[in-house]
Amino acid sequence: MTFRKLLPLFILLTVSSVVSAQQNILSEEPSEITGVSQMRQSLQSDSIISIKFDVRADAVYNNSDYFKEGAQENFGFAGKYLKFALSGNISDKFSYAFRYRIYKDNGTPSDFFGSVDWVYLAYQINKNFSISAGKEVVAVGGYEYDKAPIDVYYWSDYWNNLDPPFQFGTSFNFHSTDGNHTLKFQVTNSPFSKQSLEGLFAYNLIWYGKMNWFESIYSVNFMEYEKGNFINYLALGNKFTFNWFSWELDYMNRASFKQDNFFADFSVVSNMNFALSDHWNLFVKGGYDQNKAQDATVLREMAYDRYVAPGTQYAFYGAGVEFYPIKSLKNLLRVHAFVYGNNAKGAQAQVLSFNLGIRWQMKVFQR
Repeated sequence: MTFRKLLPLFILLTVSSVVSAQQNILSEEPSEITGVSQMRQSLQSDSIISIKFDVRADAVYNNSDYFKEGAQENFGFAGKYLKFALSGNISDKFSYAFRYRIYKDNGTPSDFFGSVDWVYLAYQINKNFSISAGKEVVAVGGYEYDKAPIDVYYWSDYWNNLDPPFQFGTSFNFHSTDGNHTLKFQVTNSPFSKQSLEGLFAYNLIWYGKMNWFESIYSVNFMEYEKGNFINYLALGNKFTFNWFSWELDYMNRASFKQDNFFADFSVVSNMNFALSDHWNLFVKGGYDQNKAQDATVLREMAYDRYVAPGTQYAFYGAGVEFYPIKSLKNLLRVHAFVYGNNAKGAQAQVLSFNLGIRWQMKVFQR
């Protein structure tokens, strides 16, 4: 879809967002359109229907090799995300959610579903148990993975190559009475499937916990990358919060039953946030991905780990600031600026990137 075709839509939606912001300044803060978090929140929504658009655009400068002679420069303005989200309740037991990436160019029905992040129906059996079926986020632990892509400024190699993290399947959920813990068992098509009805599956068990200053997103996953061959994920997402400071620390270990060293393939991601005021947040993020489970000469399509290629030793690092003009409605409008770099070599040469952007959420309709 070209920019010329989208221009009238952008104008209309921008006007709608200004009106929406004015109308909702004194209303409750809307729930964030995030990954797995938003799916869990929608199960407890009181709205019959909620329609939102989520948009992010950045001014970007990239230098491929830290200003060395011969380095390539790329700069300009870029639209990052444009998403449409629909959710609500059919009754006190049934709820639904749908999110679509509008920026995709869709020509066939299969392409259309490729741009659908999720579309599912959920049934609340009672206060403690619920089930859902449809296209969902594959339940993998970690806070980087849990965030919506629109809120991830720069990323680990695992996150960058994870496509698609949304699959058709079903989930069974247990919610503790105090609301602090959720345990989900999920069966979906494998993210490694190359075509529909390939018969590859993923089996996921994930725990969301909240205990005062400590929160967790832990998962154990068995994902079939070839018929009868699985890679196991042990993903441990930890969040520590002390007043104005929070620290998200993720560790993911990936292991095939065929490899010799269980700890040869892993990722570590650290993200520290400093809430300077109601309007300002400072963050520092970095991480490291390594895969020594196989020789670096092994092709990705033959590897146990299809996301972090054999031989990978990738480090990334950066920092930034977020400004929220409307403190009571932080999810409605955000201005962000950040810089990051990495140690990539070869075709993905070292990148030093500066970004300044805006993200806004257009609350079109809710009742």
